[in-house]
Amino acid sequence: MKEIGSIFPLYDKCQESGAHNNVLSGRKLFSFCREAIYLIAKKEMANGKKAMLPKYTCDTVIAPFQELGYDYKFYPVCNDLTIDIPKAKEIFAAHRPNLMVVHPYFGMDLTKQEQDMLEEMHEGGCEIILDLTQCLFSTMRLPFIKYYVGSIRKWFAIPDGAFLETPDEMEDFGIENDEIVSLQTKAMKLRGEYFQTGDTNVKDESIRLSHEVERLMTRPITPHAMASVSKEILAFEDADTQQKIRIENYKRLYEGLKDAENIELIADISRLTTAPLFFPFRVDDISAMQKKLAKKAIYARLIWEKEDRILTITVDQRYDLSDMDRVVAAIKEKD
Repeated sequence: MKEIGSIFPLYDKCQESGAHNNVLSGRKLFSFCREAIYLIAKKEMANGKKAMLPKYTCDTVIAPFQELGYDYKFYPVCNDLTIDIPKAKEIFAAHRPNLMVVHPYFGMDLTKQEQDMLEEMHEGGCEIILDLTQCLFSTMRLPFIKYYVGSIRKWFAIPDGAFLETPDEMEDFGIENDEIVSLQTKAMKLRGEYFQTGDTNVKDESIRLSHEVERLMTRPITPHAMASVSKEILAFEDADTQQKIRIENYKRLYEGLKDAENIELIADISRLTTAPLFFPFRVDDISAMQKKLAKKAIYARLIWEKEDRILTITVDQRYDLSDMDRVVAAIKEKD
């Protein structure tokens, strides 16, 4: 059965698309997004060491602030994943941060109300880091935001890759991350071999290597340049077509699940403004839903360990509408 939601496979020969991919154009390129955030936070320490981070974020976003000794506070996010503006303003007034991380979630650009609030905070002495990991192709650029970051590797079959956009000069971030890139490349190639042969031993070794990569990534942060192999692979990717596929798959899931009784959708489809990283939904029993879907070779991700109700479905270019119909049927299936 075709797996939905596993890591990207990597094959020895890439299919040249002939399309121009501008994902890398005009950006400072890092191995991982946390490295870009680390350098920003390090640079901004000259203005203070207080930060605000969203309630729904990854440990990898928190890590740079922990390592640099920042005093950081979490601000709340509403059920539809917009910022809880009144409460965020209260925290800002009490904490007076000089740096704030903001995530536009799952293909939903910032609302006008969020933009206005962030502009007020910037005028109050706070620089904004807009993390576009979940909205990689967003074209929203606001004059008061100096830093844009994002993880590219989560969108394509590449072993590493992240970006930073800023007009400021940044500290040199040096050499490639050879150890992790080598392990992740091997894990992805083994996953491709498993998909071709069905050999579960190969899959197990791929998973073991992926876990080793995760372990290595918990080490103290050292900024690295994006690997040459990742840039070469990315040159063959048709980013425009892949954005369309993600949007179509997301919409298919939304239409199929909007009347589902056992889950709660996050936001109305009208909020989708750009290609999404994943399709999110809430469910009362995360573990039970994951187990039910896993039986159908569908792997729903819990991407925020501190949030126990939101699962995500992969909607990327590996899958088509029939795959999304399979997900819908599996979620709706009576226990």
